[in-house]
Amino acid sequence: MRFAAFGEVMLRLTPPESFLLDQTNELRMDYTGTGVNIMANLAQFNYETFLVTVLPDNRLGQVAKSALMKYGIRPNLLHFAHQHIGSYFAENGFGQRPTQVTYQNRHHSSFGVSDSTAYDFEAVVEGSDLIHICGISLSLTNDTRNAAHELAKKAAQAGKKVCFDFNFRPSLNTEPNKFAFMKKQYEMILPYCDIVFGSTRDLTELLQMEKVASEEALIREFMENYQVECFAGTKRTSEKNQKQLQGFLYNRTEQVVSQRHELTILDRIGAGDAYAAGILAGYAESWPLVETVEFATMNAILAHTIHGDVPLTTKEQVLMVLKNPGIDLLR
Repeated sequence: MRFAAFGEVMLRLTPPESFLLDQTNELRMDYTGTGVNIMANLAQFNYETFLVTVLPDNRLGQVAKSALMKYGIRPNLLHFAHQHIGSYFAENGFGQRPTQVTYQNRHHSSFGVSDSTAYDFEAVVEGSDLIHICGISLSLTNDTRNAAHELAKKAAQAGKKVCFDFNFRPSLNTEPNKFAFMKKQYEMILPYCDIVFGSTRDLTELLQMEKVASEEALIREFMENYQVECFAGTKRTSEKNQKQLQGFLYNRTEQVVSQRHELTILDRIGAGDAYAAGILAGYAESWPLVETVEFATMNAILAHTIHGDVPLTTKEQVLMVLKNPGIDLLR
């Protein structure tokens, strides 16, 4: 299966270790973003992947392209225009101190100011079997919103699978009555989507669905309303100060919840994208739901142990840990 993702490439700037910005003059640079993370992980799984985006037409854009190619993402659908790249500072948390993310210049990035005319969506649709659209594109600008809606519609009309994640970011939504505004955006794109990543909180707070007797009933109502094929996500819990992660996956006839796994967190950003990549791998291979959700959940667990956003796991690594829990040395 050939995968493509529509979304922004960002420059992540991270202090070394778990330092605060106040404590260092050094920053690590990484090129990342939801689409980057998922396509890079799927490339690690040996799938053909593409990113549909606009990069700055300057040195930063060229370095970003090199980084994407190093991850195994093919450059065929990259475009270059304008001069800015969105960026963020990530101060990794430690102990009770949470990780803090500070965004910069995302609304005015090359991706943010590019409308649908910047892309060849016909080529995107023709060259892909499944297209992932990052929900953040609905939060940035009118240009990115309209482009996302157009791509979803074209892909669905061509019979291609469309994948979408809510990925709501309050700090990026500056419109008055932003929840009502975003509800309208979601309602416009969801009818074209086959696979959706989110949570019951997204359904009640963003789509403003009424809470019902059970989570299952709420999810089933959502899937019926928008004729969604699959709905997946994760739940984070804490017990005696030990953080835990559990994945869930629904299709039209059944649902599965993974085992609850303890988390050891080195860097948690991008772990949700690792879960999504695991679900998409299982979908591509037609694995049973239980195998898919356990694989995706372990992939997300391992992503917490890797520096940076991009999950650099392989299928073999994930399956090894699933089959050998507690293994701590490979020779």
